[in-house]
Amino acid sequence: MAFMMEFNGLQKNRKYKKIIKSILIITTIIVLLVPLILWGNNSIVITKYEKYSSDLSDTFDGYTIVHLSDLHGKNYKGRGVTKLSTLNPDIIVITGDLIDKNDKSLDVTEEFIRRIINISKVYFVSGNHENLSDQYPALLQILDKYDVTVLENNKQEIFIKDESITIYGYSDTEYEIDTDISLSKDNFNLVLCHKPYAPELFNTINADLVLCGHAHGGQIRLPFIGGLIAPDQGLFPKYSEGMHNFSDTSVIINRGLGNSIFPFRLFNRPEIVVITLHK
Repeated sequence: MAFMMEFNGLQKNRKYKKIIKSILIITTIIVLLVPLILWGNNSIVITKYEKYSSDLSDTFDGYTIVHLSDLHGKNYKGRGVTKLSTLNPDIIVITGDLIDKNDKSLDVTEEFIRRIINISKVYFVSGNHENLSDQYPALLQILDKYDVTVLENNKQEIFIKDESITIYGYSDTEYEIDTDISLSKDNFNLVLCHKPYAPELFNTINADLVLCGHAHGGQIRLPFIGGLIAPDQGLFPKYSEGMHNFSDTSVIINRGLGNSIFPFRLFNRPEIVVITLHK
């Protein structure tokens, strides 16, 4: 009887030690992961691409575009602007979700816009969060105040001397985008669209370069696999980041700067994209 009691005591002691060991391991993992997650969600990476096109005029060879997306009102306390100022872009484009649908104040967003317009001309297209936000009219007033060009299913020409490229912007919609538009085959056509679509679709409108966001890089990225989940695409999305080509059309998808719905990123640092155009 005494032997059994001693045996049971040893068993309980072993179980207790296992529990303590498991708690220590879990605590250590959390302690190590928290700084990694904080760093990975606030340390901006610059991703550079080059786009070659025979449609580009000689005057635009070397033209630099900075692409921002999905800020969701996040406050980088000037760090993002500091990075932007070192890039010396010819234009800055924002492909939607500059604000979050839950934002009650636009003070951070206005300060961001006020500072980046001193770097270069800024172009903007709306995202789904602008369309869902009751603050969107106020945002449009801010953009107008700082002379940001809002492209709502229309185009403009960007000139250097007598040469130009076309920039077209899709307003975000819950429906499929309009592919009945036709951009000139004789000009270089830059298209801004919040949601990513297959490059084959944009090829039908003669787009040379398309800049998108929305997918947040899959939010959580798994090594050797890629993005885990993206809005409108579900699990393991095909179009969550990077450059995708079809014929003469290139689609570049920005992983974005902010978070939405899910509170953090993993193995997926916030991103500023820089594209240099070449003849």
